[in-house]
Amino acid sequence: MRLPPVESAGFDVARGIASSDGTGGRMDGKGHRTTGGTLSLALLLLGAALAAPRPAAAVDERITYLIETLEESINYRVRVQSIESLDQIAVTAAGEDLAAIVAAITKGLDDSNNLVRYTAASTLIGLGRSSLHASDLTTLIAKLETMTEDADTDVRTLVADNLAGLRSRLEQLQTATSGGSAAAAASQPKRWYVAVSALGDSSNSGRDDLDDLAHQYMLDELAAVGGVEAHGEVPDSDAFHSELTRRNLLGFVLQGSVLSLTRSGNTISAVVSVLVLDQDQNLRVMLKGTGNAQRQNGTLTDAEVPSVQADALRAAVHAAVESLAGYLREL
Repeated sequence: MRLPPVESAGFDVARGIASSDGTGGRMDGKGHRTTGGTLSLALLLLGAALAAPRPAAAVDERITYLIETLEESINYRVRVQSIESLDQIAVTAAGEDLAAIVAAITKGLDDSNNLVRYTAASTLIGLGRSSLHASDLTTLIAKLETMTEDADTDVRTLVADNLAGLRSRLEQLQTATSGGSAAAAASQPKRWYVAVSALGDSSNSGRDDLDDLAHQYMLDELAAVGGVEAHGEVPDSDAFHSELTRRNLLGFVLQGSVLSLTRSGNTISAVVSVLVLDQDQNLRVMLKGTGNAQRQNGTLTDAEVPSVQADALRAAVHAAVESLAGYLREL
């Protein structure tokens, strides 16, 4: 069984091949592109973009700054680092912010430099597997399909190796949207024993029930995934292995946290992170889910905020579980 390596902001989709890219960038031994001598540049960009404290509108300002740098710099190293800095912000971005990041990085797929195109493609593939909705993912897949004939060998290989996974995730999103996932889940034999540990809350929202809500939402969403048997507690190691062996199941443990719960006007956005560990407690992949909820008419009142927060949290958990389902089906 081939399991993807771990990447802090999503799947690591780079290939572990050492080869020159003809532009001064190289693949390192872990399968990541490097530009050589650009650490100070990366820190400079991230420092300018992520400095704190910031006023409430700082996220928009950081994104705008990095997008302008990506579009205007004549130095390909600066453009690469701008994409990587945008990817860092995308971990907690949602709504218009995430859309702006995706649109800017998508333009990088047409960059004249091989390394910029590779970095843009790798970043978007990671976002496609964790954050994009079906409509955005459809557009991304169509664009990546045109890159199977890219002039750079590494870019072509990267795209070819990941198109199938993105198509699988798109199919899953479309099935979930059609409402047929629950019936399909009930009819499929169980393949995966997924235990959900207690979740954390680092959102600083002032609520003391978000961890419990997220835990319950996680179990609810997992129950709708075909082949998954969800459990609200993590068994001890011996009992876990014994049960998996007896029933011929693959076991996973989920750990996670509510990263943020923010309000902008009538819209509330939530972000959750999920660590997927195997039955031996080895970290396999880190997933992220973002969700939004809003009052359609009038002003969101203080009394309505808790309910809308819960809706946003459920949407974020749903997105994270969709990513998990796609990961499991590729095993």
